[in-house]
Amino acid sequence: MKPEVSKLSNDRLVNAQPGEPVELWVYSSFPKDNWVARKAADATHAEHPGTAVQMGDKLYELMRAEETAEDGYAVRYGLSAWNPHHAVRHVFPYTPQARAQAAASYLDEVQRRALRARLLWLYPLAGLAPDPVLGEWEKKTHVKMIWSAVLSAFLVMLAALTINRAGGDADNRTLRIVVLYMAAGSFLRLLRMGVTGKPRGEPVLTVPYLLWEAIARPEKRAARKQARLKFSYEGDEVIRRPDSNILVVRSMLFDDMLAGPAPVRFEGAVYKSLHWRLEGKGLQRRWVFELEKTDTSPQGKFREYTQPRSPERQKLVEAFTHRLNIVQSFALVWGTYPREQQIRLQILYQFPAARCTAITAGVLLVVALLQAWATFLVHTTGFALATPAYLFLESCYRLFRSKAQGEPAGSLVGYILYLLIRPPR
Repeated sequence: MKPEVSKLSNDRLVNAQPGEPVELWVYSSFPKDNWVARKAADATHAEHPGTAVQMGDKLYELMRAEETAEDGYAVRYGLSAWNPHHAVRHVFPYTPQARAQAAASYLDEVQRRALRARLLWLYPLAGLAPDPVLGEWEKKTHVKMIWSAVLSAFLVMLAALTINRAGGDADNRTLRIVVLYMAAGSFLRLLRMGVTGKPRGEPVLTVPYLLWEAIARPEKRAARKQARLKFSYEGDEVIRRPDSNILVVRSMLFDDMLAGPAPVRFEGAVYKSLHWRLEGKGLQRRWVFELEKTDTSPQGKFREYTQPRSPERQKLVEAFTHRLNIVQSFALVWGTYPREQQIRLQILYQFPAARCTAITAGVLLVVALLQAWATFLVHTTGFALATPAYLFLESCYRLFRSKAQGEPAGSLVGYILYLLIRPPR
């Protein structure tokens, strides 16, 4: 919903009375961003001029900003003609368009704060919302909705166990289906969130929302698709440190040429890799490579790093980065795969095999305990404890291998998944 700027009173300009310290008063119904009053000099600080405001062909300085009790207005700003002895660093135009934009921004901020407050009050339940809504809420309010979704998944799982316990031995097929769906759906949500690192809402709400969005708001989905199509990788940023042999390359792509042990040639000089690191997230994510210039003659056979890369090399690097992203995004899935596959991913894509083995073993250990508890609650036969008992013993072994020996270990779950889904080559 777009904010309604008409809800706010229009600014009112009043000429100052004789004897007042300003020439003009601007009454506003909301505080304006970046409008800062003059700061007088003191024992430790020099005088700092206020914000420069352009009204027509006249330039004013913001001298005072104070609250006002006048009906419909929250603050008034006192302006005086700009002192030409002060340097003008930035001018804020006072036009109808600028006022409308400021009002819209203010209402957006009010709505954002109100939404954030509601989300914090209903934090455990807000995670049930559809996936796209959770993403929009997180983007608007900067509230970590993934933890809200995790809490809601555990609440639904706890509700399922409580309903099942309250039902007792009643032979109610519908009740059992509902309980099974609630428990299985919550587990799958937790698994998806562990794999993707993104909040996932309740499927019963997400699926109808996506269908409604596809029918009623096709332009929104088209805009998202168009934004993905317009995306392209920006060129590498090459930084040369003065009076140093160090070369720093910041790139959106992981280039194994810059990270490998073999020297590379760049602009007629030979460099060797010192180390690399990953900075930022999302579109701000950058791989930072540090290389050192050597005294080796550039006439030898070296791999050539060019800026920009050749189309063939760019395509290879983009493909490798895509596979690397898949390995990192689904790390917890690969952590259950056979030991040989985990070691291969570790060699090719810096996959933390032992750590992912430990994490997945811990998750399956919790699943085994929850399944054993559920089996006890429904009073089934002892044979039903075979699956949780196996998962418990397997998880303990995998935790020992990863924690004590620092080696990856596969799971039966991973062997089954490997038959269906193959990791990147």
